[in-house]
Amino acid sequence: MFKKTVLVVMTAMWAMGCQSKKEFVITDEQVATESTLKKDKSGKPIYSTTLTDNDKQYFAKKLAVTEPQIYNVKLYNFIKAWEGTPYIYGGTTRNGIDCSALMRELYSYVYGKNLSGTASDIAMDKKIELFKQTENLREGDLVFFRITDEKIITHVGIYLQNDRFFSANRYGGTEISSLQKPYWEKNFITAGRFAQ
Repeated sequence: MFKKTVLVVMTAMWAMGCQSKKEFVITDEQVATESTLKKDKSGKPIYSTTLTDNDKQYFAKKLAVTEPQIYNVKLYNFIKAWEGTPYIYGGTTRNGIDCSALMRELYSYVYGKNLSGTASDIAMDKKIELFKQTENLREGDLVFFRITDEKIITHVGIYLQNDRFFSANRYGGTEISSLQKPYWEKNFITAGRFAQ
């Protein structure tokens, strides 16, 4: 009986820990749209080339900025297409993706820049200039974290605006988070941007 009770409690705790913390409900229409994301002949996703007023309102609210500050159409359409994707370590598709694969895809599409490897590999790339001061962050910079006991960088995201960044994480999937949340603030290691 004790083993059964422990098993039930552990299962409930695991399920609660894996729940997404989204502020919206994913509808059947969204799932159908996402699963039919158009692709070119090479299999790469084709993203929208415009941001609707609703998109600008949504991102302005998420980032706590004004709508005119949402102007990087490629970046925000990429986020729109990927937000809500589940986290899967080693994943590279809309069925599941990890943080480094998400950044490789994003940087390739939005900025035409190639990243390779893990979060740690990206941080050590000679093309990336690292800096520690968060007040120097600007849209498009990489943000790096250590979220395990390992002595290496284990997580990467892209800085947006107003202390918000986009990444794929175990608990929320691909989502916009705040650097000011204690978890991220505690685990932040450095930032980086492509050398000019």
